[in-house]
Amino acid sequence: MARRGRRTIEETNKIREAQGLPLIKRKPPKIKKRKSEAILPVSKKARHQEVLAGMLNSKGKRVVDKILDKALTDGDDDQMACLKIVMDRILPSDYIQKMKTNGNQIQIHISGVDTTNINEKNVIEMETIDGDE
Repeated sequence: MARRGRRTIEETNKIREAQGLPLIKRKPPKIKKRKSEAILPVSKKARHQEVLAGMLNSKGKRVVDKILDKALTDGDDDQMACLKIVMDRILPSDYIQKMKTNGNQIQIHISGVDTTNINEKNVIEMETIDGDE
């Protein structure tokens, strides 16, 4: 039975030893070093929650309060920009859409292209011929 593929290092070393050649050393497996010891979250949602928690634990709360204050202050030069930030970030569009449609509802609309007319055919009574019915 013929062997397919590459020889193992042990087989190659036996052949090389018989021929008087130096043996091949097995390379140790490479261990990848991480740039940092931080372990990243598995999903995007977990990453967003981690960033949000970090922001809320630091000065992020003051930034959010400042944006809300500017958005609610009439006559402020930055009011429209802050209102847009609030609308885009704090109140997501899917939340507003759910409020309009009263939650998650399934709507099915069935409509036809044209109305079909059903024509009734006149029934003809049959006569027996040659005595067969």
